[in-house]
Amino acid sequence: MFWFSKKKTKGLQFLKNATDIHCHLLVGVDDGMDNLSDSFELLAQEEMAGMKRVYFTPHSMGLEGAVVDKETAHHHRHHSKKQGFDSAETEENAEGDIVSSAVLIKKYEHLYQESASSSQFKGEPEGGYSNPHLKERFEEYKKYYSGGVEIRLAAEYMMNKEFLAKVHDKDLLTYSDGMHVLVETSYFAPPVEMTEILYSLALAGYKPIIAHPERYQYMSRQDYRTLKGKGYEFQLNYLALTGYYGEEVYQRAIDLLDNGMYEFTGSDLHRISTFYHCLRHLKLNGKRTDKLLKLFENNCTI
Repeated sequence: MFWFSKKKTKGLQFLKNATDIHCHLLVGVDDGMDNLSDSFELLAQEEMAGMKRVYFTPHSMGLEGAVVDKETAHHHRHHSKKQGFDSAETEENAEGDIVSSAVLIKKYEHLYQESASSSQFKGEPEGGYSNPHLKERFEEYKKYYSGGVEIRLAAEYMMNKEFLAKVHDKDLLTYSDGMHVLVETSYFAPPVEMTEILYSLALAGYKPIIAHPERYQYMSRQDYRTLKGKGYEFQLNYLALTGYYGEEVYQRAIDLLDNGMYEFTGSDLHRISTFYHCLRHLKLNGKRTDKLLKLFENNCTI
C-alpha cells in the first residue's frame, strides 16, 4: 500500500475510501492501458490500497491530428506486465465447468477486441475517439470487470479549436456532478484559444479543472495566479510528489501545494509500474500530507 514514513504521518494509508479523478485505464483508446489483464490488475492493486472509486479519463484530442506521445506510448506498451490472471485461480462458467482465470481473461480480451473491430466508430484515431465511442468502450469494459472499485467515465480534453466546438454544443463527458470537466494543454505552449475556451466553459455552466499544471513548462507563478484569480481549479498529479516527472516538476508541485493552489488530485496512471513507483517513493511531512488528504476529500464531491 501507499505509506508515508516521516514524523507523525508514518503508517497513514491515504487511499482509504479515496476517489481517483484522473487515470488512463480504459483499454485501447489512448496511450494508456492496451489490455484488460493489466487494467484489471491495476484496479485490483488500487482496491487493495483502499481505493473506492476511479474515474477513467481517456484523452480526447479531437479527430483532426489526434495523436499521443509516440515515445511515451511505446514505453507504455513495452513495459506493461501481464499480472494477476496467470495464477491457478478458477471460476465456474455458465455450464458449470471450472475454468482458470487465465482462460477467462483470454476470452474477455478476445471479446473486447472483437467488439472494437466491429464498432461503428472503428475509423476514429486513437486519442481522438468521440464521446459516443468512449461511452461504447466503457460499457464494453464494464461487462468484464468484476472487481470492487466503482468505475466511472469522464475524459481529459485537450484545449483546441475542436474542443471549443464541443463546449459550444455542450457535448462533454463531465464528472458525475455534470459540471466539472478535466482539461489540459501541451506541456510546452498554451493553445491560442486557451483564454476563450476557459471563458466559454464557465459561460456554459461548466467548471474547468486544469490537469497537472505543475507539468506545464511555459507557466509562471503569475500564470498560475491569473488562472486561479479567474476561478479555474487545479488538479495535482500526486505522482509529481515522488519526483516521477523530474526535479523541476516536483518543485513546482510542492510550491503549488504549499500555497494552496490545488483543489483536486489524481494519479494519471497509465501502467502498473507507475503505481509501484509511487508505493516506493511518495513521502511527505505532516503539513503536506494534510493538504493532500484534503484534495482527496474534494475528489469525492464531484
